[in-house]
Amino acid sequence: MDDFASAAMVRVLMHGMSALGLPLPATATVPPVGTAQVALDLKRTLVTAAVAQCGLACLPRLGRGVLAFPDDPTHRALTAARDGLEVLLRWQRLERYVHSAHRTELEVLGDARVAVRHVSVRPGEAPSAAEDLVVIGVLAALLEAIGLDAPRATIDGVDVLAAAEGDEAAHETTLRRLAGAGRTGSWTLHWNATVASRRPARAAQAAASGGQAAPVDLCDALPWPEAARRCARDALADPLRPRTLGEAATALGLSTRGLQRLLAAAGLTWSTVMAEARVRSASWWLLETARPIAEIGFLAGYSDQAHFTRDFGRRVGLPPGRYRSDFTPGSVPPR
Repeated sequence: MDDFASAAMVRVLMHGMSALGLPLPATATVPPVGTAQVALDLKRTLVTAAVAQCGLACLPRLGRGVLAFPDDPTHRALTAARDGLEVLLRWQRLERYVHSAHRTELEVLGDARVAVRHVSVRPGEAPSAAEDLVVIGVLAALLEAIGLDAPRATIDGVDVLAAAEGDEAAHETTLRRLAGAGRTGSWTLHWNATVASRRPARAAQAAASGGQAAPVDLCDALPWPEAARRCARDALADPLRPRTLGEAATALGLSTRGLQRLLAAAGLTWSTVMAEARVRSASWWLLETARPIAEIGFLAGYSDQAHFTRDFGRRVGLPPGRYRSDFTPGSVPPR
């Protein structure tokens, strides 16, 4: 079985290494735009090179490379979360969507404290200590990206993200001890419960810099009642956030049964409205951007690649790749 890594994660590692002044291996090339997956060996080559140059302690800092891509659609989907726990849940959803061999398991310990286990879906193939430490760094950086101050990751009471001032050598020794004992696969993430006020400024900066996002009015031209269009706009504004009929009804000032009746009178159901929002979002990404198809389903809110391909084909009549090739502006219409 071929093993693959996320091209986005590889770009994060490369940027993280460059930010630390670490030269990239001669064989490592930046994945081209439009690439969703690369060979897993490339990711492992980068991690090995980083460890050889500055030890295990630099690995969590490589994860901070994710902060260099605020306008990347996947980054924006992850950091549209309203709190720290939702960031981690969105990360889990991404792991499932790309069928990652490594997954995070969560146990909520409090309002701003979560126990995390980094595991493999393949028995006997646990993530390496280096891979554990990189993921710790990425998750901490994503928490910071939504405005949470000073996230920490502790193992046996040791903050693996930062050494005490002047204790870099001792910190490296501690990390190697934890790695040797097989302790790096479980850690606790801590953060301040209140999102910092700088987050709106970051969002405005991202919007001003031209970051891509599907329009929220993609369903407005449909002959739907206004309540249905409002539900679709809400779904299009943040496709990854779970929604229920009851929550939507409350937001509209209606009872759950009242919203159901209103939708039914127009020949609609709640699931129909959500499905239409997803497929219109996906079609916009396919025609208006060069994002890889393997990423578009996630951005549009589908649970996995198979769900995306199946549902899109059933509703549109063409698989996503054929739809893009046939209908992208400037393409030659099929005969």
